[in-house]
This record gives sequence, C-alpha cells and structure tokens, in this order.
Amino acid sequence: MDNPISLAGQIAKNTLYQLVGKFFGTIFGLITVGLMTRYLGQTGYGHYTTVISFLQFFGVLADFGLQMATTQMLSRPMANQKKIFGNILALRLISIILTLGLATLIGWLAPYPLIIKQGISLASLSFLFIALQSIFISVFQKNLAMAQVALAEIWGRIALLAGVALAVGYQWGLLGILGAVVIGNLINLVILIEQSRRYIKVAPEIDWLVWKKIWHVAWPLAITIALTLVYFRADTIIMSLTRPQNEVGIYGAVYRVLEVLIQFPYLFLGLLLPLLTKFFTLNKNLFNLILQKAFDFLVILTIPMIFASIILGPKIMILIAGPEFAVSGELFKILIFAVAAIYLSALFGYAIVACELQKKMIKFYLTDALVSLVLYLTLIPIYSYWAAAYLTIFTEAFIAIAAFGVIKKYTNFSPNLKVAAKATLASLIMSLVLLLLLKQHLLLLIAIGLVVYFWALYLLRGFSRKTIAEITNLRSINAPKN
Repeated sequence: MDNPISLAGQIAKNTLYQLVGKFFGTIFGLITVGLMTRYLGQTGYGHYTTVISFLQFFGVLADFGLQMATTQMLSRPMANQKKIFGNILALRLISIILTLGLATLIGWLAPYPLIIKQGISLASLSFLFIALQSIFISVFQKNLAMAQVALAEIWGRIALLAGVALAVGYQWGLLGILGAVVIGNLINLVILIEQSRRYIKVAPEIDWLVWKKIWHVAWPLAITIALTLVYFRADTIIMSLTRPQNEVGIYGAVYRVLEVLIQFPYLFLGLLLPLLTKFFTLNKNLFNLILQKAFDFLVILTIPMIFASIILGPKIMILIAGPEFAVSGELFKILIFAVAAIYLSALFGYAIVACELQKKMIKFYLTDALVSLVLYLTLIPIYSYWAAAYLTIFTEAFIAIAAFGVIKKYTNFSPNLKVAAKATLASLIMSLVLLLLLKQHLLLLIAIGLVVYFWALYLLRGFSRKTIAEITNLRSINAPKN
C-alpha cells in the first residue's frame, strides 16, 4: 500500500500548484470580464452569456461522465493506463463533436438574434477544446503533476485577455471576443497535450471491451450530469428565451464571477479523489479521516466568504463589471449561498464517486431536475433573475443534503462541526470590522478582512500549526486505527 503521508504531501504540493495557477488565472479572468462588460454593456453581455450558457449546456452533456470516470479508472490498481486513456479519448472526441454539432443546429433553429446564432457557431470550437482539456487534466490528476495544468491555464488566460483587449481596442464586437475565447482555450489544450506525453501516449483507441467497461463506470455519472444540467444551466437558457437580453447580462455578470469561486474546491477535491478511492477499499477509518479534514478545509474557506460577500457584494460587482452592473451585487449576496452549497455537494459528490455509489444519487438528481424545471418555467418569466437566484440556492442545497445523506448511510461519516463553529465566530468578528471600515477601498477591505478572520480563528484555536499540517498535508494519517 502506498504511504499515506507521501501521498498527502504530493496532494498538498499539487493543490498549491493549482492555487497559484488559479490565482493568476482568476486575476486575468476577472480583468477580462471587466473589459467585456464595459465594452458590451448589459445587452451585449447578455448576448455573450446566452452563447456561453447555451454551449455549456451541451458541452457538459457531452462529458457523459467521462472526466470523472477517467480519473477513477486510471487510479485503480494494475490499470492499463494507455488503453483506458486512448479509448476514453476516442469516446470523448465522438461525443463532443456530435453534441456540439447538434447544439449548433438547435441554436440556429432557436428564436435568437442573428448575432447569437453566429456566436454559437464560432464558440462551439472553444467547447471542443475545453472538453478535450478535461480528459488530459485527469491524467495529470492521476500522476499528481498539476504544475503543468496550472501553467497551461495561465498561458490560456493571458492569451484570452490579450485577445479580448484587441477585440475591444479594434471594435471587433461580440464575434471578436468569442474568437479570443476560442484561441485562449486552444492554447491551453495544446500545452496540456504536449506536457501529457511524458505520462501517457496520446492516441485514440477503439476497443469495444474497454468501451463496455467505461460505459459501466460512466453511465450513472452521465445521467447525473444530464439531470444536473437541468437545474444548473436551464435557468439562464429559459431567461434568454423569456426575458430581455440586458437581464441575461446582469445575471450572467454575477454568474461569471461566482463560477470563479466555484472552481476552487475542485482543485483540491480532484486530487483527493484517487486517495479516497484507494482508502475506501483499504481502510474506512482513513477514508473518514480524510473526508473530515477536507470538510474542515472547505468550511474554513466557505463561511467567511459568505459573510464577506453579503457585506461587500455590491462593491465587488461594481469594481469588476462597472457601475452599469450594480444590481448584480445584490444578486451576488444571494447566490453566494448557492456557492457554499456547491462546495459541500462537491465534497460529498467526490466521496460518492470514490465509493462507487453514483447510482444512489440518480433519484435525487431526477427529483431536483423535475422540480426546478417546473419552477424555472413558472417563475423566471415573471420574476426574472431574482427567481433564478433563489431557485439556484434551493436546487444546490437539496443536492448537498442528499449527497451527505448517501455518504452518511453507506460510510457512517458524520462531520465534526467544531471547526465550523469557530469559523462562524471568527467570521462575525471579521464582519464587524468590515462594517466599521465600509467606506474604504474594496481591495483594502478584503486584505483587512482576511487578516482579521484568520487571526481571530487562530485565537479561537480554530486552527494551529498542527491543524494546518493536518488539513494541508494530512499528517495525522499515519496508520490504520481499529
């Protein structure tokens, strides 16, 4: 059995690589969003949001559970990595080409303005590249070599920012911006392909027996993803068809910012999946311990984020998107609760995949999808983005609770809330300080808030040097316990 300490150290190191990459990627990404919103305005950014959301709907559907299936299958003992990867790559190419082709056709048949239809055709190339990126990222996750992923993302973001700046400077409009998105994702993919050659042969393969095995692992994930799409993406699609495009832009602006926040737990959890998969079979105690440390890590990040967003949400959106998108700040304060729910559902969702309990979640995703679709169709045409925001909280919270219920039932895991309670108290202290200094510049408030929060948490013994070591390096995992 691999040394848990060694594995944990590699996970910590690779999480750091991703955090560094994501930090710079986030900075470049937010600057890019700011350029887009100020140049396109509410209606133009609504067109951009409609194009991206429409293709995301089909792009995620085309995943077919293959990304998580890749990581899971490559992590199994004695796995034939070359054969598994080659066949999954072939399946991915087929599924994404067929799905995006269908998306383009449906886009042209939909009652959208011509500029949106043209945008869907152009941006579909970007989602082809994104879909292939996810498969290669699984290889780096398996080999705990995420520095290359971080580097690829940074260069892709730089290319995107440069392209958008040119499109804005030369007045190339929406299609110019979408062209920059395509180029940025292409550069990201090329770097990933080149770097992956040191770990695996990059060549599609067709082996029907292997395809059958992949299908066995992927189909529960595929159904889950398809149902997830209904409650996660359908709100924007329905809004784009029933409400003015400027409202889509207002909702899309805050969604772009929140999508940045949503990515952070996956940096950590994606690397944790191979470890959870291994120890669920070998040692349930270690499995539960790792899950607890991951839970503590997420609540330490999530709780202050909620408190700070409620206070600073309007300032954040005005700084990023401009005064025209001030109302997005009010939506930000609402949707941050959905982000927190997504963090928890991601944690327990990865644990479910590690335990191969995906089928147990299908009924919950089906219920959530059906209820949310009815509510979206009923309320969004009337209440616009306000309905979409509150319904998003409901749908994400439902899945988080359901996922926790499945994990508790089959692993007997129940999180210790001591760290969460201390994080809440530290967040209250931070909030009081922020309210007293609210007239100061946003960046200064964020810096002060971070210092106050972590200092208060330290004084409350919410963490110590030992706790940091446990959470980041999992050093407490040293031996099986009876």
